Amino acid sequence: GLTIIDFSATWCMPCRMLKPIIERIANEMTDISFYNLDIDENEDIAKRYRIFSVPTLLAFKEGKVIDSLVGLNSFDEVLAFVKQCEVAEVPED
Repeated sequence: GLTIIDFSATWCMPCRMLKPIIERIANEMTDISFYNLDIDENEDIAKRYRIFSVPTLLAFKEGKVIDSLVGLNSFDEVLAFVKQCEVAEVPED
């Protein structure tokens, strides 16, 4: 299935503004797993995925990153991103 990880930080105002958008979409699309990851508490993971700006959404399928969305986006933009990722193919190695 699809997993969306929201890389954010507590000090980041755009991250705080994105949080209710993510929560609303997560409540509507219950077949997708949504997680929040604080980059300050998980620096090693943020470095591994080259997170240079927050908020950043990474979409995973079969353990592979299939797409990303950086910055504060509207509800419609985030929803379109999630729906696009739902139908996206997993990249070949």
